Amino acid sequence: MLSLTSLLTPYAAQTVVVGVSGGADSVALLLALRLAGARVRVAHLDHALRPDSADDARWVQRLCAELGVPCEVARVDVGAVAARRGWNGEDAARRVRYDFLSRVAKKAGASAILTAHTRRDQAETVLMALLRGEAVLHGIPAVRGRVHRPWLAVSRADVEAFLVAQHQAWREDPSNADPAFTRAWLRLEVMPVLAARFPGIELALARLARLGAEDDAALSELAARITTHAPLSAQPPAVLRRWVRQELMRSGLDFHADQLEALAAALQESATLHLTLPGARQVTATGGKLYTAPQAWPPPDLPFPEGWLLRTRQPADRIRLSAGTRKLSDVLTDAKVPRESRDAVPVLVSAAGVQWVGLRPPVWAEGARAVAGVPEDFHHTAMGEALALAHAAAESGEVPVGAVVLHGGKVVGRGRNTSREAGDMTRHAELAALREAAATLGTPYLTECTLVVTLEPCPMCLGAALEARIGGIVYGAANPKAGALGGVLDVLAAHWGHTPTVLGGVRAAEAARLLKTTFRQVRQAKTSPQTHERDPA
Repeated sequence: MLSLTSLLTPYAAQTVVVGVSGGADSVALLLALRLAGARVRVAHLDHALRPDSADDARWVQRLCAELGVPCEVARVDVGAVAARRGWNGEDAARRVRYDFLSRVAKKAGASAILTAHTRRDQAETVLMALLRGEAVLHGIPAVRGRVHRPWLAVSRADVEAFLVAQHQAWREDPSNADPAFTRAWLRLEVMPVLAARFPGIELALARLARLGAEDDAALSELAARITTHAPLSAQPPAVLRRWVRQELMRSGLDFHADQLEALAAALQESATLHLTLPGARQVTATGGKLYTAPQAWPPPDLPFPEGWLLRTRQPADRIRLSAGTRKLSDVLTDAKVPRESRDAVPVLVSAAGVQWVGLRPPVWAEGARAVAGVPEDFHHTAMGEALALAHAAAESGEVPVGAVVLHGGKVVGRGRNTSREAGDMTRHAELAALREAAATLGTPYLTECTLVVTLEPCPMCLGAALEARIGGIVYGAANPKAGALGGVLDVLAAHWGHTPTVLGGVRAAEAARLLKTTFRQVRQAKTSPQTHERDPA
């Protein structure tokens, strides 16, 4: 008995609201809270689901009057609410009940809302989740917001023994004896059979809930650390599922466990999947990205040259790029634009074809920037300088990586790999560019600078950039063997004193092609008995 009261000592001298239905668990919690010295306010919600439900409300009011405890009672036709909102009865009852408890707590200035869920409730909840095939068996949380459930480890036998010792009666809800309700069926017909073979079934299921909740919390924390630049396809499935769950919940979307799993699988495989969630809400996974709403594409923020027209795509649209003319539909497909969003993408066209496509970043036709009087994207231009340095590294037998540091749109630092030349494996392009930038600017801190590098930085180079307080990092090709921005791991997923902005994939095809060409030439040289060139790898 003392143990039940001692579990409530944290609430001594606090104002708390306790939900009391009249059943044994909630009545015992009310009495134990008073013994623990809490200032209790009772809230009773009549769900209007039984003809005699008003009798429970009157019983609770009489009990509170005898105990001298303030009591607030409300009646809501939960069945009507469920029909109107399209919720099932159990979900509607839960939502209405906690909304009522929250209003009472706010009115009373309560520090917490307490409910009397016990170990039996926890075991039944886990078993129901298992039978429904839910992805996570974490059961009932001990704390969620202001709602506290201090008795999740308490048995029903201990509750009833406490009430008997207090000479306190309680009410029995007739629905608890009706196996038409899933929880009652589990309690009356399933759990006794399981307990006959496994006497510790209730404890085992409660332990499963506790461990599942701990695992889910840890994995959810990892999911919350996934940065916008990290490739989702590289995430462990368990972490990715939780990331998808967080994104759907953040967007206010309801979903089923199989839908969550399907979206996570599509993201991991970089496949395309369109789903209709409950409430006819559309979501799309494509190109390793999740879209929970149709994409919004802003119009161009530039004056149109004479003869250019703003519109959306048409079937025959084509655009002339540096690599040749392509269908606009293929450009949108390559950009992983969700199918339902493609007709909303703005385009600028002239008699010569499509000149501008309003993606992020925009796609320009060959020579269209000059006609429109728009300068080249400075990231694109800077990456060109970095690529030239990477070519120079390749010609010297080094791994072909080049880097520049920008400040105010100007290059203030340059570097290329010179590790083999110097006999020093720390002579990476990024470090050379950072050192030169610091010397040029006369400061070791490069907060207002951007590091542009042809290959995703390794942990050493990213660490140096963080120490220099670099403002932004732009890289070309992904680095699946040593990348520290998601290629192998995402160092920025941890909390550092400084976090730069990150943009990947700028002229990635050119950077990747240079790497592949260089390494192919090295392999060919190694297999030739008459050639002894250095291996930049």
